[in-house]
Amino acid sequence: MRKKRISLRILFVLVCAVLLQACSTQSNKSVAYHVDTGDSVKITVDTKAGYDLTMEVPFSITKGDTEIITGSFIYAEYYEVYYESVSGDANAVILEEGSKDGNDFFFYSYDGNAGTEYNYIVMINGSNTAVIMGSLSGEEEATEAFHALTISLEKNQ
Repeated sequence: MRKKRISLRILFVLVCAVLLQACSTQSNKSVAYHVDTGDSVKITVDTKAGYDLTMEVPFSITKGDTEIITGSFIYAEYYEVYYESVSGDANAVILEEGSKDGNDFFFYSYDGNAGTEYNYIVMINGSNTAVIMGSLSGEEEATEAFHALTISLEKNQ
């Protein structure tokens, strides 16, 4: 009887482990970019949500065959310059300001020659680098792609 109880416990633990593995909601792709600021910036995208990430700069976030966001890196001091520029531009509207993954960001729309752009500027916490990302795919698409991203400093620089 005791052996049967131990066997059932082991079986229960194995079944729980398999179920937890099957319930995983994320699959990621990460690329570390060594940028002019001296930082190594890691961009991670949720591939389970259908997104992919290119390895070159400017980088692209795609969903299927559609490019959703294009991004590049700027020196940290330009974060405030962009903010002031957007705040003073009649063709631009700040849609959101906040923090994501420990990084400050602002999101704005800009009515330009190519149509309405939806842009994110992200100040990477503890770095010399900010990320500028633009999209012509629409506000909802840009927002969903942004929330599928994680931006951080690469730990082993």
